[in-house]
Amino acid sequence: MKKILAMTATLLLISSSAIAADWNFYGSARISTFYTDFEKDPFNGGADTKNYEQNLNGNARIGARVKISDSLTGRFEYGTQGGNANVRILWGEWDFGPGLLGVGKHYTPLFFAYSNQVYNMQGYNKGDLNMSAFGMLYGKRKAMVRLKFGGFQIAGVEPSDTFTNKAYYELHPAYNYSTETKIPSIQARYKYIGDNWHLQAAAGYCTFDIINGNNSYSVNSWVAGVGGRFNAGPAYFKGNLWGGQNTGNLNASMVSNAIASAPGELDGDGLGYAVFTGSAVVDRDVLGALIVAGYTIREGLYLEAGYGYVKTELDTAGAQKDDIDTYYIQSTIFLAPGVSLTPEIGRYNMNQNNADVTYYGIKWQINF
Repeated sequence: MKKILAMTATLLLISSSAIAADWNFYGSARISTFYTDFEKDPFNGGADTKNYEQNLNGNARIGARVKISDSLTGRFEYGTQGGNANVRILWGEWDFGPGLLGVGKHYTPLFFAYSNQVYNMQGYNKGDLNMSAFGMLYGKRKAMVRLKFGGFQIAGVEPSDTFTNKAYYELHPAYNYSTETKIPSIQARYKYIGDNWHLQAAAGYCTFDIINGNNSYSVNSWVAGVGGRFNAGPAYFKGNLWGGQNTGNLNASMVSNAIASAPGELDGDGLGYAVFTGSAVVDRDVLGALIVAGYTIREGLYLEAGYGYVKTELDTAGAQKDDIDTYYIQSTIFLAPGVSLTPEIGRYNMNQNNADVTYYGIKWQINF
């Protein structure tokens, strides 16, 4: 009986706390309707394809911002990746006076949100691409513990232990292989805001060991970048430049996607990961950049154009570079508060695959 009373009291306490909290729910329904013209479609066996694509964007979402008190807040957000509900954000934050302590899953400090590119590449299926993986510095949303002091933030982020040939080793039990990770990924960003501009810098590092029999090989990943925005009346300009080593473990990047099939190959997949040959680690150098310009014609009618570029190259003699570039032009039109459509035309050039896609269409969005 005492246990039942104790459980009842606990439930009442939780319920009263939930009722006292300020819950602000929100949602964003997003549909893409695009025509695509692929030459050597990398998502369809290299065939030439022309398709009409209509799907629910992977970044359509529903969530809530929760205020428990002036010092304690929270947030959750579910998305629709692959048509299935997935946790995009689950975050709690405590204001302890000098700074903020955050715990959960959120955007990492490696995040420069400068492009509004809306094309939802169906084979990639991430929703609005925003040049993520194609020039934007984007460390994704990950589990982390973060401290924030004004414009500076630093976080211990869930680490990654991926390398180009990992799938090959996992499929061949003859290789006595495993990985060891001893510290989290360390990431930081500082942002300075001026009257009509801002400038920010970010950096990240992670490391793990590949254990193969009695031998151990270290894979060290790092990335550093700068970005900024400048407003000039109705016009604005944004951009970022970043680079590093084995950055796939820190920052999303996609190039020609020529998957390496066996250890020792020196072209690899171009996704920013090191190559493990079985007896050595070959590091991969990565460089990325984007530039965006926009103009406000009037309230509710906007123009934007952008260009992004990513290049990877293994740090060894005879290695080939692997690169991609993309560009787009769009107009965002608000039909009513929260109701918008964005016509966009653009192109991706996947150079080493001799593949490219020209696309045009509309993203439809209603925020509620």
